[in-house]
Amino acid sequence: MAEEANTGDGLRDRAVRGVAWSALRNWGSRIVTLAVWIVLARILSQEAFGLIAAATAYVALVNVFVEQGFVSAIIQREEVEDGHLDTAFWTSVALGVVLAGASVVAAPFVARFFDQPQLGPIIAWMAPALVLAALAGMPQALFERALDYRLLAIREFIAVAVGGVVGVGMAVQGYGVWSLVGWQLSERTASVAVLWAATTWRPGVAVTVRHFRDLFSFGINIVGTNLLDYLNNRSDDLIILYVLGPTALGFYEIAYRLFTNGTQLVAQSVSSVAFSTFSRIQGDVARLRRAFYTTTQVASVVAFPLFLGAAALAPQLVELLFGAKWLPQSAQVFQVLAALGVLHAVFYFNGPVMLAMGKPHWRLGLNTLNAVANVAVVLAVVQWGIVAVAAAYTVRGYVLAPLQVWVVRRLLHFRVREYMRRLLPALLCSLAMAGIVAGAVHLAAGRAGIVVTVGGGVLLGVVVYVGLIRLVSAALFEKVRELLYLVLPTSRNS
Repeated sequence: MAEEANTGDGLRDRAVRGVAWSALRNWGSRIVTLAVWIVLARILSQEAFGLIAAATAYVALVNVFVEQGFVSAIIQREEVEDGHLDTAFWTSVALGVVLAGASVVAAPFVARFFDQPQLGPIIAWMAPALVLAALAGMPQALFERALDYRLLAIREFIAVAVGGVVGVGMAVQGYGVWSLVGWQLSERTASVAVLWAATTWRPGVAVTVRHFRDLFSFGINIVGTNLLDYLNNRSDDLIILYVLGPTALGFYEIAYRLFTNGTQLVAQSVSSVAFSTFSRIQGDVARLRRAFYTTTQVASVVAFPLFLGAAALAPQLVELLFGAKWLPQSAQVFQVLAALGVLHAVFYFNGPVMLAMGKPHWRLGLNTLNAVANVAVVLAVVQWGIVAVAAAYTVRGYVLAPLQVWVVRRLLHFRVREYMRRLLPALLCSLAMAGIVAGAVHLAAGRAGIVVTVGGGVLLGVVVYVGLIRLVSAALFEKVRELLYLVLPTSRNS
């Protein structure tokens, strides 16, 4: 098995299967999750979504210190001993228990700081999620290391289905914000149960200082990176809550959910596999460069039309999915963030490249700059509302984009012109498609229902985009079709 993993064909086949199952995992779970959000958004208030967003942001912050970057360290290492697995597992579980207890104690103080009395009990009840995350870490790392995404896809689908049933059931019964708490805890509990039922690995007692040092030397950079990722992706939530309150955060959360779901649907399906695959070929720069070109180009072909087309349909899309009570703020925020989604989808693979080539400190440096800039710009504009926050967040991303490209170029030695040449066809075709869709929706305003408008806009966008791609770049069209042929039969035979 080890020899097959190191051969070109063996690794390629496993990576393709991994992408197929990872895509199924992400698309299946995201679609179910989005369906649950749609139902709950029609039942619950904006304030409820704002409060759970704040509590989730707190748990995400503490979880950075629970995981300690050990999952990424296990995936990245060429050789893993039992002592690495045992040390990583027991360290994470111990930290999870301690920090969960500390969170219960700290919850009233956090609520007082934000002047939101309801927030304290919510954080206290969300604290067990830290222990659940620790329990899931090592089994998930082992499956990802082996590029075995089939079980992870099944596990995630079961978990989101269980969580969705619990959350919607509680909302219908009138539990309000607590239905969102029940949703998250039941989903994470089901996820842990499926992982441990499927894995044959069981923790031993080979916990040593040497193994801890092996993992910590890599993981400490991941902790720093994840903490800075948190500041990049969650600091705006906390600032909005503190300055504008939970209702404004609720409007922002719905738009941000659409944005992150789009990014993760496109990029995360390949990104998680990319890290494992890149790690296996880290010594072959030419091969790694080709893999990087392929992943970014495929992501652009899907992400660019998805975000730009959705931006053209944003008001109608938000009303159809979540209801008119979320207009206009959530639609406006999403339209601004969609421009950033175009960038995020292709930059999603920069991190895996840096980690796979043993440069987590490079990623840490980039994230430090991004985090500082993000907090600064959000603090500067939050007084003007959530649309201004989204705009500042997006502008910051584009201003710092050249630095991201320069850093990855140093590792892979690619030509910027070649890199851009691979992204340009999808971008131009997507912009043209979005303009046509926006014009058609404007002409149809008041003449058709919301369902017909959205459905017609999506169909028009798909037809126009596919036609333009085939016209502008027949080679790219054939490459995408070839990849689909490779992925779909493989996933059926897995």
